[in-house]
Amino acid sequence: MLRSTLSSWREFLTPVSHKSTFQSTGQITPEEFVQAGEYLCHMFPTWKWNEVTRAVTYRDFLPREHQFLVTRKVPCGRRAEQFTNVRDAEDGADEDGWVIEKGETSSGGFETTVGPAGPKGPPNGNKAGAQDIDELLESFEIEEAEEDSDDIVAAAPRADRRYYDLYIAYSTSYRVPKMYLVGFQGDGAPLTPEQMFEDISPDYRTKTATIEKLPFLTSSVTSVSIHPCKHANVMRVLMGKVLQVKQRERAARAAEAQGVETSGLEKTPGPEDDWEDVQEDLDIGLRVDQYLIVFLKFMASVTPGIEHDYTMEGW
Repeated sequence: MLRSTLSSWREFLTPVSHKSTFQSTGQITPEEFVQAGEYLCHMFPTWKWNEVTRAVTYRDFLPREHQFLVTRKVPCGRRAEQFTNVRDAEDGADEDGWVIEKGETSSGGFETTVGPAGPKGPPNGNKAGAQDIDELLESFEIEEAEEDSDDIVAAAPRADRRYYDLYIAYSTSYRVPKMYLVGFQGDGAPLTPEQMFEDISPDYRTKTATIEKLPFLTSSVTSVSIHPCKHANVMRVLMGKVLQVKQRERAARAAEAQGVETSGLEKTPGPEDDWEDVQEDLDIGLRVDQYLIVFLKFMASVTPGIEHDYTMEGW
């Protein structure tokens, strides 16, 4: 708990910065956090902002209705150590040893994520009417998912199923989002911190996971938080990858357009053109309002069994 106490004091004492350094550092300002949160809630309606009640501890640099984000009852079918099928890491390591690698998904197949070598697992399924996180990231082309019927994993027995309330708050000391996990058994009984640690990748348990009370609620709620000390570097690596991909896409489109002009033919618009129109500015990289989408993909590598992209289920 000493680490948690020191972290709380650091959050309290660190001055808030309103200067945007998103593209160069991977850090965001409180205003950019709100902007990214609005986009997340729009694209994925299971995520919501806090309600304005006496139960919330407010920080004055954020609007009262935008203190933190929450999604509830997120299924977790398997423990983190069950995700042991990891493919060879690709190039992409940064100075802290983080790499782009392929890991087994909770729904079968493999995908590219960012994190230290170890078990990985992503989301599974999506709520009707909501954009799928994997599909959205595939539009950024930072995913390399493969379908393989041999990799399909049977659904976990109900006895093993857990649920999590996930919270995302803003860290003033690291100027990035910070995630908190509050877990429950299938019957609604709270998980102990030790049980919640079972759902965190072994590579992270002793390095970045901390037991602490939710700092933004007046009541005492025990959570496991993912320490944000490496978040900015990881996001910077991902943003660099997005930028490289978009530059290649732009060059390919220019070459294709030149070919069409040369042949005298006009390209027929397709469904993908609508998505390109919406995201034309991705040619300069990841937009700041899309920050939390990629952040959640990173968190999926930390908590491989938690289905961050999920179909809402009841108890």
